[in-house]
Amino acid sequence: MTKLLNGAETAFRFLRSRLAALCFLFVAVTVIIFQICDRMHAVVCTTEATHRSLHFVLEDNAQEAAARFGGQAETEDRYINLATVSSLTATVTVDGKNFSRQVPNGTTVGELLHQEEISYDGNDLLTPAAEKPLEEGDRIVLQRVEIEEYTEDEIIPYKTIHKNSPLLGYGKTKVLQTGSDGIRTKTYTRCTVDGKEEELQLLGEKISKTAVDEIILVGSNIPISPLDFGFEVDEYGKPLHYKRLLTNQVATGYSARPGALTASGRAAVVGTVAVNPNIIPYGSKLYITSADGQFIYGCAIAADTGTGLMQGIIDVDLFYDTYRESAMNGRKIVDIYVLE
Repeated sequence: MTKLLNGAETAFRFLRSRLAALCFLFVAVTVIIFQICDRMHAVVCTTEATHRSLHFVLEDNAQEAAARFGGQAETEDRYINLATVSSLTATVTVDGKNFSRQVPNGTTVGELLHQEEISYDGNDLLTPAAEKPLEEGDRIVLQRVEIEEYTEDEIIPYKTIHKNSPLLGYGKTKVLQTGSDGIRTKTYTRCTVDGKEEELQLLGEKISKTAVDEIILVGSNIPISPLDFGFEVDEYGKPLHYKRLLTNQVATGYSARPGALTASGRAAVVGTVAVNPNIIPYGSKLYITSADGQFIYGCAIAADTGTGLMQGIIDVDLFYDTYRESAMNGRKIVDIYVLE
């Protein structure tokens, strides 16, 4: 037992000694050197001019070692006999031209184009990629890509509207509003490759000028007002039943901006008329026509008033869509049927 303890103590002292540390270091270095030698390959490069050079490289296999120098390798165990070339030939197709160039081995596509002072931008298509090392017989194709944004104007034809009106003699016509075409502006982006259109895309459109309808009045005996109260009429189109009849009434015409309101709060539209509310209360339903039936305003609602009406200068003011129609009305003598 004592001998065993003494042996253990001696071994412990050895492990703590410098000699033991040196032994461990020696073993570690030996292992590393062995691994390096295991991956080491000797590469003999032979150029076209029969120059030879010896290289030692660390690679997992001989082919990887050969790839670092280009060309094809003839390998035997760890020895690589590599025949390299000092130049290669590549062709370039750009801007409608084709040419060949000899360049040093290892030259990239981008380097060759730079040497030839051929510039390009990020839109252009380059095959192969700029960073690719050239190989014998490679064909470089550079296609010019242009992206253009432009606009085109498209005509919007105006519409012609025929509007029946008793303001004209039967069958006569009059241009109430001259029409004009509108313009729709479209924005496109066009992509061309070597001058040939490849893609056309519509980005958007806007109306830069609104078309104006042409309105033509056509003389007829159709009422101006679109209102219809559904009352019974005689053979001349006049009401059979009414509360009272006001004859020989002076009628003029007026118009207002879109969205305007009348004195009673109603919207000012065709079919609303201005009256003296002391004579014809607001909200009264009316039918207005000339005695001979040549002019028919038609059904109307008393909704507005004015100075001339309150002073008894005129009896009724008829609303029209446009100022020109109101002016064409002039001063007319009409009969006013108060329906209710």
